[in-house]
Amino acid sequence: MSLTCPLCRNEWIIVSKLCSECDRIRYLMSLYSRDKVIEILDKTLVVQKFKEEEEEASNTDESYIKPKTRSEKEKDKK
Repeated sequence: MSLTCPLCRNEWIIVSKLCSECDRIRYLMSLYSRDKVIEILDKTLVVQKFKEEEEEASNTDESYIKPKTRSEKEKDKK
């Protein structure tokens, strides 16, 4: 028998089946459904990863010039 949490495998547990953080995840799944929790996690994590990649790309490519919006073009004309 293992004394680590079966979900995160980081926390030591003796009395319960899950550590407190993983038990919170289990509770959220009981409220919203497993599929909904997984969908939210996927969307959130993918969006964050996309933003990080976009920031890295903008930081590394200094030769890229962002196109001007209409309002910026109008301000330049005045």
